Amino acid sequence: MKSLLLITVFIFTTLISSVETLGNPVASLPIGNWQDHGFSEDQLASIRLAFQQGIDEQFIPGGSMMIIHHGEIIIQEGFGVDNLETKRPFTPETLCRIASLTKPHTATMMAMLVEQGKLSFEDRVNKYITELGDLKVQGQEKKVQPPTLAECLSHTTGWASNDDLKAGKLLVNFVGDLESVTKDLASKQLFQTPGTNYAYSRLGYMTAGRIAEVVTKKSYPEVMKEVLFDRIGAKDSTFEITDSVAKRMATPYERTMAGFVERTGEGMGTAINPGGNLITNLDGVARLFLLHRNRGIVNGQRVVSETVLQKMYVGQPGTEKSGAGYGLGFRILQKRSDGTSSRIQHSGASGTIGIIDFDLDLIVIILTQVPQAQTNKWRQPLLQSIYTVFEK
Repeated sequence: MKSLLLITVFIFTTLISSVETLGNPVASLPIGNWQDHGFSEDQLASIRLAFQQGIDEQFIPGGSMMIIHHGEIIIQEGFGVDNLETKRPFTPETLCRIASLTKPHTATMMAMLVEQGKLSFEDRVNKYITELGDLKVQGQEKKVQPPTLAECLSHTTGWASNDDLKAGKLLVNFVGDLESVTKDLASKQLFQTPGTNYAYSRLGYMTAGRIAEVVTKKSYPEVMKEVLFDRIGAKDSTFEITDSVAKRMATPYERTMAGFVERTGEGMGTAINPGGNLITNLDGVARLFLLHRNRGIVNGQRVVSETVLQKMYVGQPGTEKSGAGYGLGFRILQKRSDGTSSRIQHSGASGTIGIIDFDLDLIVIILTQVPQAQTNKWRQPLLQSIYTVFEK
């Protein structure tokens, strides 16, 4: 009887392990100990103090932070509150609108479709969206080669920048779905020749999202869930604000002379933005970044090749003016002597940032819900306090 029980337990454990390894990862993220990683309590206190100063000096009502070192979480904490009226604590599980931190998620999903042979980063957009085959640059009569998928993911399509869109220099109908947006875009003129100039824009990501829909015959949120979120176990990542999601979301605020005021958003139509509409928490971002840290392996299973991922960390032509360059879904912060990227990151205008440092084997994720432009004077010293600890 005892032997039968042991066999039953073994079979059950094996089945659970198989579920985690094949198809739908559910394993918890690895947890480490701060001191076991060689750091002192004083160093931990300095980082916590730097975060708390953002609340004390009224840059933010609250936020969350995760630090992963050598693949293990050694800090995972919430600070302050996620709603000033209810005073509910901001926790690591609190959901946030991560804005442009969505871009690495979308670009990684596209890389996984590349891995599956469904498309190539070098494909021109009109291969999948035929209407985009007759593009011209403003003031020019001759047609130009349509942008590639890589140019869509690196903001070098030649289309109007987000600033141009907000200024009304190009009118695009963002009401509807990605198909209707790209059809409307086909009637517009480019501002630059594709591949020659960096201009930060949602239009390339909306085009990439539509291409993913075409090759999979699924909606963009469905593709993201099936191709990326389910594979990495990001159960809290979503584009749909259901009642249960809304109850877990932090309230977005902006700073004013009179104090914090609830922020309503940018209001650019109803079409989903594959470069900015994701809702998730520390766990969701961490699972994506760990996929990159682990060179495409999740729970012992390879979900995308290291070769394909490496293409995402290469500064694309025309992006030199954005510092060390912009890859596919990531901004490059530091390069090694051989030209490869050692530190990559992306931030979101809503007050989010995620950083991967391959040389330090370090991941830093900070989520708040106050615009990045209003909190840089706090965030930069916080990041410096973190680097001071880990760069020794």
